[in-house]
Amino acid sequence: MKVVEKDNLVHEMLREELDRCRNMSASLVKMLAGLPKGSLHVRYKEYKGKRYVYHYLKYREGRKNYSKHISAGELEKLSKKLDVRKKYMSELSSYRARIKYLEKILSVKK
Repeated sequence: MKVVEKDNLVHEMLREELDRCRNMSASLVKMLAGLPKGSLHVRYKEYKGKRYVYHYLKYREGRKNYSKHISAGELEKLSKKLDVRKKYMSELSSYRARIKYLEKILSVKK
């Protein structure tokens, strides 16, 4: 952009914003590594006239799909972790879009 070419102050502000976005993106990736992937599902089974509810976590590693049984005690804690992961993923996508935009603006050749 012409403004970036003419004004070094604006260029430096944009460069600092790009660095900040990259740092935030890297820290979000690190935080996401410690959170579980996947989604919660419910399976209903009937046995001897009673209906049982089974909660399980479905996730993918590579090309394989996995289903892991989740006990009732772990259900609430895991649900909160999955909500946090979803929030972090949306933040990460917005930071990645901002980084792409700033790189496009700053790639002007003088």
